[in-house]
Amino acid sequence: MDKYLSASEAARQLGTNTPRLLRHADRLGLRLRRRLVRGVPRYEVSERQLDRLQRTLGAVKPAAGLSRLETQVLAALANSPRGLLSARAVARRAGVSPTAASEAVRALESRGLVARERRMIALGRAHEAEVLRARPESPAWADVAPELAAVRLPAPRPRRARRVPSELRHLFWNTAPSQLDVETAGGSIARRLIQTGDLDGLAWGAEQLSADDWKHAARTRGLDKRWRALAANLAEAAER
Repeated sequence: MDKYLSASEAARQLGTNTPRLLRHADRLGLRLRRRLVRGVPRYEVSERQLDRLQRTLGAVKPAAGLSRLETQVLAALANSPRGLLSARAVARRAGVSPTAASEAVRALESRGLVARERRMIALGRAHEAEVLRARPESPAWADVAPELAAVRLPAPRPRRARRVPSELRHLFWNTAPSQLDVETAGGSIARRLIQTGDLDGLAWGAEQLSADDWKHAARTRGLDKRWRALAANLAEAAER
């Protein structure tokens, strides 16, 4: 049986305030338990409802000297060891607006917790681009590390892709354009991702490809048993 928390305690655990929690509960269609205490309504949140709210809101306790937003953005960058290409990419990973992400990045740069670097990356071909990254080597990092480790970011909302994105095209250098369509060539795409073992490609495929696509990849002849097991696991995850 579910345990219940007061709305204020649930908000504290998620690092937010009660009005914001109640607004999101309403948007999600969650029917919170309501009790009258001396004529004043008090709302209670079940464990299942709290889990649903955490996936939407995240759980962010502000780190020392940082706002909740700055903590959320820094956690997103800390969980992206290769860095992110833009404030918009940071916003998607952190679950905030691009404007808010830009402001937070500037504030974190001024504290020495975030840096911009020029780096060669694969965008269909070798390409130099500016990358945003967290700076764990910063003297101030030790002060914020404990809270960053406890941050739970909002679950991303995957956008359904129609084709293999440009940053992964180098993995399909000898593939016909028609074989880059997710709807009609998903199995072939999954097979190539499994064969290359590219981590970025596999992460993208885990969000965009179907269970049948990964099952097709698992049937590839001559595939190492470890990659076959990975394809089977991705197929199982896609069915959930």
